[in-house]
Amino acid sequence: MLPPRSAVGRIPAHVRPTHSRPNPNFNVHFRPFTHRTRLLLLSPAPGRPQLPFLSPLAPTRPLPPLSIHLRQHFGRLISTESREHYKRRASRGLKIGLSVWGILVLFSAVKLGVYQENIEHSWPTPPEWTWKSRWCLRSAQALQNPEQIGKLMTNWPMVAGYLRELLERLENLEGEGKGLVEQDEGGFLVEGIGRTGFDISAKSEPWRRGYFQALMGAAKAAENLDGWLTDRKQKISAPAEYVVGPSNPRPKPMPAGQKKIPREEDCEPASPSPESFYMKVLTTKGFNTGQKLDAALAYADWLDFKGLGSTAGDMYTWALDIAASGLEGDASKIVDLKTGLLKNNNGDLPSENILRVSTALAVHNARQENLPAALSLFTSVLKARRSLPLSSEFGTTPSPPSFPGSASDPFTYMFKSLKNVLVPVDYPAPLPSGDQPPRRTTASACDEAGLMTYIGEIIYASSSKESGLAWTRDAVDMAELTLHQLSNSTDQAARTRCAQCLKVGLENWKTMVHSLVTRAWQEEQQSKDQAKSSWFGGERRAEAKSLDRRRWEAENAILEDRIRRLFPLLEGESGLDLVAPNSSLFV
Repeated sequence: MLPPRSAVGRIPAHVRPTHSRPNPNFNVHFRPFTHRTRLLLLSPAPGRPQLPFLSPLAPTRPLPPLSIHLRQHFGRLISTESREHYKRRASRGLKIGLSVWGILVLFSAVKLGVYQENIEHSWPTPPEWTWKSRWCLRSAQALQNPEQIGKLMTNWPMVAGYLRELLERLENLEGEGKGLVEQDEGGFLVEGIGRTGFDISAKSEPWRRGYFQALMGAAKAAENLDGWLTDRKQKISAPAEYVVGPSNPRPKPMPAGQKKIPREEDCEPASPSPESFYMKVLTTKGFNTGQKLDAALAYADWLDFKGLGSTAGDMYTWALDIAASGLEGDASKIVDLKTGLLKNNNGDLPSENILRVSTALAVHNARQENLPAALSLFTSVLKARRSLPLSSEFGTTPSPPSFPGSASDPFTYMFKSLKNVLVPVDYPAPLPSGDQPPRRTTASACDEAGLMTYIGEIIYASSSKESGLAWTRDAVDMAELTLHQLSNSTDQAARTRCAQCLKVGLENWKTMVHSLVTRAWQEEQQSKDQAKSSWFGGERRAEAKSLDRRRWEAENAILEDRIRRLFPLLEGESGLDLVAPNSSLFV
C-alpha cells in the first residue's frame, strides 16, 4: 500500500513559474537547411530549420522568378558536403580527361612519325633539304601511289598543294634556293607560261633529282586537274561542271555526303597548266639527258591526248634531238634524225634514250593513223633490242623498299616499322642517264613482247589477219613466260610492266578471235544460202566455211580458259591500275 501523498509539494507553487520567460540575453539562431552543423558542444541547441515548404505561403507574397526559384530549389537539394564531393569528382574527371587527351595526342604524333618514316624509306628525299621540304615531297609521292599506302584513289588536289609549297621553297633564292642562277638575266620567257629555267648546276645531285621529282609530280597533278577549280574560301576542289556561277547556271549535283558547293566567284584554277612544269624542266640547266627526255615525252603524250597531233610531233622531234645530243659519236649513223627510224648497223648500237624516242614516235604515228611509218619504227626498234648484248646481272634498277602498310601480318608491320624508325634510310644512287646502249636482261623480254603486240595489231588492221594474230600469240607467250620468271624478283616495276603487257596482249587476242568468229559465221551463212542455188561445189564451200567457224570457236574457248587461268596472276600484279589513278571529289 502506497503511503499517503504529502500535502507539501516538492516545489512550492509560488516558486515554480507557470511558463518559461524568454531570456533577453540569449538569442536562438535558426539555421538554414544547408548550413553546416556546429561541432562545438557548448553551443546552444539550434532551433527548427526554417524550410519554406513547411509553412504555407502568404496570399500576398509574390512568386519569385523561375530562375531564382530553380536556383533556390537546387541549392536546397545539394548540401555543402555534397557540393564538396561533386567538386572533387569534377576535378578528378577533368584530370582524367586531360590525361587521356594528352595520351591520344602523343599517340597520334607517334603514329604520324612512324608513317613518315615508313614513306621516307619507300620514297627517300634529299637529306640536305629541310624537314618541311622533305615532308612535302614524300607525302606527295606517297599520295601518287595509293595502292601502296592503303588508299583507293589519288587525291590530286592535295598532291598539287604539297608540290606547290615545295616548289616555292626550293625556288626561293633567299631560302633553300640559294645557289640558283637565273639564266640570261632573268631566265627564259615563254608566252603563256612565264619565266622558266634556272641554272641548278651548282646544286648537288640529290638536290637536282628531288627538284626534278617535284616538277614532274606537279606536271602530272596538273594533267589530272585539267578543268578543275578550287574554292579557296571553302577549301574544296571539283570539276568546272560542279561549280555554281553565272557561266554554269545548272551545275551537276555534288556526290552524296559532300555538303559544300563551290562557287564561281571564289574559285580559281586548281593548278597551273602542265606546260609550265614541262617547259621548266626542258629549259633548266643542270638536268641530265634522261630527265629532260622524260619531260619531253610526257609533254608530247599530253599534247597527243589533247588532240594537238602536229604540236606533239614537233615535241617528239625535240625529244629525238635531246636523245641524240647525249651520244658520243655521230648520231646520224644510228638513227634518222627526221623520222626516228633506226638504221641497225652492226657496229653502232642505239642508246636507251634513242630506243625510247623511236618507240614513242611509233606510237604517235599509230595514233595519227600513219600505219606504214609506225610499223617500220616498231620493227626497227624490235630488231635493235634483239641485237643488244646480254647482261649477266638480273634487272637494271633496284626496287625500292615496300611500304609496311601492305603487310597482312601485324607483327611483320610492327617489326618493319620499328626497323624503319631505328635504321636511317640511305639515299639511293643516281639512275643511269640513258646515253649508253642497254643490255638484255630477263625483264627486257617484256619490252620485246610489247613491241610484238603493237606489230601484231597493226598487221591485223592493215594487211593480214592471220599474220597479225600470229604475232599477238607469240607476244602473249613471251609475256607469260617472262612474268613467271619474274615471280620471285624484287623488281616490282618490271613485274607490273610485264603484267600490263600480258593483259593488253590477251585483250587484243580475244578481240581478234571474236572478230574472226563473227566473220566466219557470216561467211558460213552466205555459203549455205548460195549452196541452195548453185549446181556444183556449193555444199563443199559451205562445209569449209563451217570448219573455219568451228576452228575459231575452239580457239576462242581455249583463250577463255587461258584468261581464266591467268586472271589471279594478273589481278595480283595490276589489280588497282584502273582505279588508283582516278581522283575523288571529297577534297
